Amino acid sequence: MPIYTGKSADGSDMREAEGVYINPNNPDEWSNQMYPEQAKEHRTYLEVCNYMDGKYTLNDVYKQIINKSCLLNKRCRDYVLSYYDENGNFLKDGEV
Repeated sequence: MPIYTGKSADGSDMREAEGVYINPNNPDEWSNQMYPEQAKEHRTYLEVCNYMDGKYTLNDVYKQIINKSCLLNKRCRDYVLSYYDENGNFLKDGEV
């Protein structure tokens, strides 16, 4: 959930504040540093990006996982699989 800033009453100057993280367990709490759950997911994301490194698309990695030829660890494979349904269709934002 993003935090927005601005001074006008109508919100015309509103913009999303960058570098602000909402506590996933308490939406009233925020920080300028990632919470542990967010940091873990971000590390996983970076590992997948480093693996792809311009050589593979996310769909290529998904096919590698299905064919059991992917070199990623289980945590990263599960992360990639969270973006696909059981029929192999890509899900927007990893949700149905």
